[in-house]
Amino acid sequence: MKKIAIVWTIVLITILSGLTFFGFRIKKETINELMEDEIVKQTEKYLGLYTNLYPKLNNSTKIEVSKLIEEGYDPKLETDCDGYIIIKNTEMGFRYYPYITCPEYTTDGYAENSGE
Repeated sequence: MKKIAIVWTIVLITILSGLTFFGFRIKKETINELMEDEIVKQTEKYLGLYTNLYPKLNNSTKIEVSKLIEEGYDPKLETDCDGYIIIKNTEMGFRYYPYITCPEYTTDGYAENSGE
C-alpha cells in the first residue's frame, strides 16, 4: 500500500511540475505577443497622423520604438526591451512586422540596425 502511495505522489508531483512549467512558458509568450501587438497599435495611430510616412507601393519603412515614444506613442514595452517595426506596402495593403528584443526574448528575424 505504501509503494502505491509513493508512486502516485511521484506521478502527481511530476504532472504538477510539468503544468507549472508550461503555464509560465505560455504566460511569457503571451506577454511577448502583447508587446508586439502594442507596437503595431501605436504605429497605426502614429501613421494615422503622419500619412506621408507610409511607404510607397512595394517599398518598406522602419520605425524605431524610441521614435514612437518620442512622438508620444508609448507601446508600453517591458523594462529593458527595445524594438522597431517594419511597414511594407504590398499590393494587398500595408503589412506590419513588429520586432522586439528583451533580455530573455527576441523576435525571430530581429536584426539590430537592419538596413530597412
